[in-house]
Amino acid sequence: MGAVEKPSVSHKGSRDIGGFPPFLHTKWGLFPITVFLFSTVFLISSSIPLEKSFAEEIYTAVSGSMSFKGLLDVFTHNLAISIVMMIPVVGFGFSIVSSSTTGVAVSAISTINNLDSLSVAVRLLSTPAGILEFLAYGLASAQGLAGLFAMVEKRFNRELKGYLSTLLIVGSLLLAAALVETMSLAEWLE
Repeated sequence: MGAVEKPSVSHKGSRDIGGFPPFLHTKWGLFPITVFLFSTVFLISSSIPLEKSFAEEIYTAVSGSMSFKGLLDVFTHNLAISIVMMIPVVGFGFSIVSSSTTGVAVSAISTINNLDSLSVAVRLLSTPAGILEFLAYGLASAQGLAGLFAMVEKRFNRELKGYLSTLLIVGSLLLAAALVETMSLAEWLE
């Protein structure tokens, strides 16, 4: 019988999980990865061709469920989404689903209006509000994954401080995005 090996302890007392560098166990190490994945899923799902009748069904469902009246509505909606993204385990899956359904909604609206959906998605992603939102969602999702690593490595209590700072940063990014978005809509509607 061989001796049982204990998991090696590396960076700041964390256990070595699957050979990932310790930096990838943190929100800042995961942040570029989650932003990239979130953006990629959004762009791919927005480029899925839809039949016009299905696109109209999606458009009806989306427009019926979204009635934002101003800055506070946009901000609280986006903040609620980001808070769910920060939940360990569940949050990352929710992030992917959220990004995908948003992309499909863009595809539906583009189909109805006979626009190239990928071009519309790239333009939305490139707006100041889009950039701020995707950065906020990427950071929230990264925090959720970092929380998962912290739970596995039995250091979740230390990670709670990270959750507070992430919530403050994400909230600030989303408030700025909501402000830019509502100002842009107000200009567009004039």
